[in-house]
Amino acid sequence: MTTIASQLESYRSALAEATANGDQAVARKLEQQIKDLEDFQGRHPEAQEAPSPFEVFCELNPADEKCRVYDD
Repeated sequence: MTTIASQLESYRSALAEATANGDQAVARKLEQQIKDLEDFQGRHPEAQEAPSPFEVFCELNPADEKCRVYDD
């Protein structure tokens, strides 16, 4: 089980590495993931387990067709 805090730490260390290597595309992606995960944490302060990037995406974009849930 990965916690939100450990996931943020992992993203931040990867961001520092990408920035040091001059990989701007990866750095931008990681910055967005950090922002999204921090937003998720702000909306769900009781959550301890880190959600997947897809769960965070659907939390932020519930109307997106990839996030639709159909009841049978």
